[in-house]
Amino acid sequence: MTDYVSTPIRQTAKGPRIWLQGEILTRNGFTKGVNYTRKEDKETGTITLSVNEHGSKVVSGKIRNKVVSPLIDIVNNAITEVAQGASELSIEMREGEIILSVPHLRSKQAQRESAFRQHTQEGQLTEGTFCVGIGMATLGLKQGFAKHGITMSSKWIVDREARYLDVALRNNPAVTSDTQVFNMPLESLDVSKLSQVDIAQFSLPCTLHCKSGKSKNKLALAEQHSTDATAMYGLMKSFETVNAAIYVSENVTEAQDSATYILIKSTLQVLGYDIYETILNNEQSGSFENRNRYWFVAVSSGLDINKDILVPTYPRQYERFAELMDAVADNDEAWSDNTYLKEKAIRDAAAGKGFAKRQLINEDTTQVGVINRHYTKRQSTPPMVIRAIDDKERLVTVNEHARVKSCDPMLVANTPMTTAHEGLGQGVDMNQAIGLAEFIAMAICLNTTPAQMYEAANSDAFLQVDFLDALFG
Repeated sequence: MTDYVSTPIRQTAKGPRIWLQGEILTRNGFTKGVNYTRKEDKETGTITLSVNEHGSKVVSGKIRNKVVSPLIDIVNNAITEVAQGASELSIEMREGEIILSVPHLRSKQAQRESAFRQHTQEGQLTEGTFCVGIGMATLGLKQGFAKHGITMSSKWIVDREARYLDVALRNNPAVTSDTQVFNMPLESLDVSKLSQVDIAQFSLPCTLHCKSGKSKNKLALAEQHSTDATAMYGLMKSFETVNAAIYVSENVTEAQDSATYILIKSTLQVLGYDIYETILNNEQSGSFENRNRYWFVAVSSGLDINKDILVPTYPRQYERFAELMDAVADNDEAWSDNTYLKEKAIRDAAAGKGFAKRQLINEDTTQVGVINRHYTKRQSTPPMVIRAIDDKERLVTVNEHARVKSCDPMLVANTPMTTAHEGLGQGVDMNQAIGLAEFIAMAICLNTTPAQMYEAANSDAFLQVDFLDALFG
C-alpha cells in the first residue's frame, strides 16, 4: 500500500525545509531511531528516503503523552530543484521508502506551458470549445489568430443541441473533419475522451444569469436552474484532462459576480492560472449591435504576458441600418401590424414599465440593442424594423441579424429561420472574439511591441475603456 501526502515547503535562513511527522511515518517503517539513506535524482526530479541499517540519516522523534512521534526534518537546496517553483511537494510513502517529487498540479502546469510554447513557435495552436452552439466564438478566435499568422485547429466541440451542431458542421470553417464532436450535456460528458488543447473556451448557458432569465424561471440564484446550472460540474471536471494553457469565456455581464463564475475562477487559480477579465461592447468591436458581454481569460501563470498590449478596437462597418438591410418586398408576409405588441406597449407605458419599451428601427438607426435567442417569438424589447408608410413591422432577417453581430451570413446559410436566429442570438459579437484572439496572439504568443501591434491590427485606435486596469489592476 502507498500513502500520499502533500506537504508545504518552508523557507528558512538555512534553506528550504520539509518537515514530516506522525503516525504515517510509523506505519511505513520510519520509526524513531531508524537509519535511512537520502538520494537526490536530478533526472527524475525526486528525493528518495530508504530505510537502511547502514544509512547515515536517523529518524528523530518527540514523545508526548507517552506516545513516540517520529520526525524527519530535511533542510536542503535540492528541495527547490524538485519543487520547480511550487510551494509544496508531493510525497509517496510505502514500507521502507519515501519519495518526494514535484506536485501533480505543478507537473500539469509545466506540461501545458511547454506544449503551448512549442506550438506557438510552430504557429499552430489547438483548441476545444464547450457549449459551442453554431461556433461563432470558435470561428472568431480562429480568425483573430490568423491575423497574426497563427493557425488554430479545433480538436473537439461540445454541445447538447444537435440542431446547432448541424449548422456548425455544415457551415463553420473552424469545424473540420478532424474536429471531434460531442453531442451531449456537459454533465454527461466523459472527460477522459477529450484531448489536451492549447486553448479551451466555453460560454455556459446565459439564461440562468441574466435578469430576464431569472425572472422567467423564478430564480433567486442562477445556480437554482433545474438544467443549466449543472453544466458547471461537467466543465470543472474537465479542467485537469483538457489542461489548456489558456481558457477563454464569454457570458452576460451578470455572470461575472455569480457563484458559478466565482467558483470557476477560484478553481482555475488553484490549478495555476492567472485570471484577467473585462466587459466588452460595440465601442471595442465596432459592431452594429451593442452587446455588453463579460469576458475572462485564464492564462497559465508561467506564461509571459506583455502588459502593454491592448485589445484592438475595430472601425464601424455600418453607420446606418440601411447599409446592412436586405430588400424585403412591401407585400412580403414578414410585414405585420403587430397589434398585440403595440397595445402591450401602451399598457406597459401606463404601468410605468420603462424596461419594456419597444425598440423600433428604420433605415436611419445607428445601432441596435441585443437580439436574443428567442427573437422569433416577437417579444416587446428586441429590435423590429418599422416602415413609415403604414407602420407595419417585421423582424430583422437572418442575414441582417448576422451582419449586426459582424458575422458572415454564410455561417447560417440554408438554416431554418428559428434555428438561425437562435444560434446567432445566443452567440457572440464576432469582433469581440476576434479581438480577444488578437490580444492573446500579440500579448502572449508573439509578445510584440505596441508599435508592431498597431501595424498588425491595421487600426489607429485601441480599446481605452480600462481593459488593462481590469486585467492587471
